Amino acid sequence: MEKQIGFICDDGRQFLVRSMVGELRDAGYDVLLYSSEANVSILSDSDLDVFIVYFDGFNVLNERTMRSFDKEIKEKNKNIHVYLIGSDDDLNQAYHFIDLAFVAHAFKRPVNMENVIRELRILAPAYTYEDSLLTSRNGKESHNGRKNILIVDDDDVYLRTIEGWFSDEYNVYTAVSGTNALELLKMVSFDLILLDYEMPMLSGLDLFRILKTEPKTANIPLVFLTAKDDKQVCLEILEEKPDGYILKTTAPLLLKYNIRSFFEGKKLWWKTSEE
Repeated sequence: MEKQIGFICDDGRQFLVRSMVGELRDAGYDVLLYSSEANVSILSDSDLDVFIVYFDGFNVLNERTMRSFDKEIKEKNKNIHVYLIGSDDDLNQAYHFIDLAFVAHAFKRPVNMENVIRELRILAPAYTYEDSLLTSRNGKESHNGRKNILIVDDDDVYLRTIEGWFSDEYNVYTAVSGTNALELLKMVSFDLILLDYEMPMLSGLDLFRILKTEPKTANIPLVFLTAKDDKQVCLEILEEKPDGYILKTTAPLLLKYNIRSFFEGKKLWWKTSEE
């Protein structure tokens, strides 16, 4: 079944808009194109729960759209997932009118539609979690006896790289934002989380604190990933008492060996709060 997506923009005739909509449709989504002027009636009258809002210079109509989403989600308790596409300035202005917690993901222009489609599938893969979300990226189901590892990092290149290192031994799930990670954690039980310390919007530290306050996720081992071998950063990490932290520059073989040792209960080399 095709999943319907509302695509809101100022001018649906723009080449870039037509191109983006075309890629979404090629990916199997039924895209309904709306003008920014119609935002109130869209939210009040439709059953759509996934929207992409494209900004080409933030304006009054965009402000009304953001206020409408904020109101529908907050006051009417609607389950709506909002994705934003725009320049840094567009996105910063949008954040003045919608609660950041209501934004599933924001993409900076120019956007790679493969990343957008990937985000949509993480949150709602044609709305059949059994077919896509509950299957790891390497095609192995979560009940195949392998350990489930979640890697959270806003660097898509690093995610693909580290996924390749681990996918021969584990069920590897990836999330490019804290919001996506929270959605995955509702659906999948994980044996270990590797979490980037520095991420936009919902930082690794913020996500860590959320996970440790939720009974379902509080006991999942969590190791921070950091690109900075900096004393102050290390102290900030250790104050939170994670299960450890790893430098992103760590050699793949050493990293794989230590993950294996972790699951086997052997001594670890990574930094922990007890050291």
